[in-house]
Amino acid sequence: MSKLKRLIEKWLVWLLMRLPKSWLLRLSGGKPIQIEGKTLDPQIQFMLALAAKRPAINELPVPAARQMYRDMAYTFGGSPRSMARVEERRVPGPYGDIPVRLYVPHDMPAGPAPMLIFFHGGGFVIGDREAYDQPCRFYADTARCRVLSVDYRLGPEFKFPVPIDECLAVWRHVVANAADYGADPARLAVGGDSAGGHLSAVVCQQAKLAGDVLPRHQLLIYPVVDIARDWPSHETYGDGFLLTHDAMNWFMGHFLPPEQDKTDIRVSPLRNTDMAGLPAATLVIAGFDPLQDEGRAYGEALAAAGVPVKVLAYDSLIHGLISLGGNVAASDVANAEIAASLRAGLAA
Repeated sequence: MSKLKRLIEKWLVWLLMRLPKSWLLRLSGGKPIQIEGKTLDPQIQFMLALAAKRPAINELPVPAARQMYRDMAYTFGGSPRSMARVEERRVPGPYGDIPVRLYVPHDMPAGPAPMLIFFHGGGFVIGDREAYDQPCRFYADTARCRVLSVDYRLGPEFKFPVPIDECLAVWRHVVANAADYGADPARLAVGGDSAGGHLSAVVCQQAKLAGDVLPRHQLLIYPVVDIARDWPSHETYGDGFLLTHDAMNWFMGHFLPPEQDKTDIRVSPLRNTDMAGLPAATLVIAGFDPLQDEGRAYGEALAAAGVPVKVLAYDSLIHGLISLGGNVAASDVANAEIAASLRAGLAA
């Protein structure tokens, strides 16, 4: 897609999303979508109608799927927040250098600052730091922290456990070199959405098992945490709400080697039977997300182990909600609450 076409499409979406909600409902079928007593947000319903005109992720070659994901993030996301500095860096890793992007918001107090190490979503196959530029800027500005966005390697070129090894390497590197990032080593968080939520949970678990320093906080945004089974919400919400059951199978087919044990806690961190001592968590759940059941179960498992968990549930929203800020009013509210919880989790 040309730059001009992307710009025109983004402007049109911005304009259309500001129509009255009653108009948006008429343009997207006329009736609100309701499941299990929950009503889909009208702006989301209209956005899904627009997105349905694109090919399904799982019907595309991987390079085309990656580009479409970037295009959709640009089209449906809002305007990026201004930063004092944005720096492209590289972190040494087990498979070569790992690209990272450091966001430094305006008007940060002098001295070491809290920092979020952010792992993007995209099913371990698509997504990158460019597709998540807008939410990373928002969290840096609103949570008043530095953000380090990690471009870990993706499948099918680099299958499990490569992304996990790389995210662990970044965590250990930042802990050992916090001053190089202007970060306070006592106020570091890991977080991400979907596959990034999975990677955040696994980094915390593996750091604990290895006796490493643990993050101060973990931000788990609609994480995938149990690949070993199908949950009821996979079926109920597995078609028509952006993340589909077919897409999840496509992602796992590209990410996991055929012989991989899906009950391995690095694959399905919910299968870990010892979660005591893990970092306090913010857990985000979307009401029209196929991953909601396993996400809630993970929060319950953390709480049962004595880990403080704050659950932020958004019944009218979908998987991918953090990337819709600036166009979907309910996503703006959710992002502000997520940032507030992160800021509290990183407070001195």
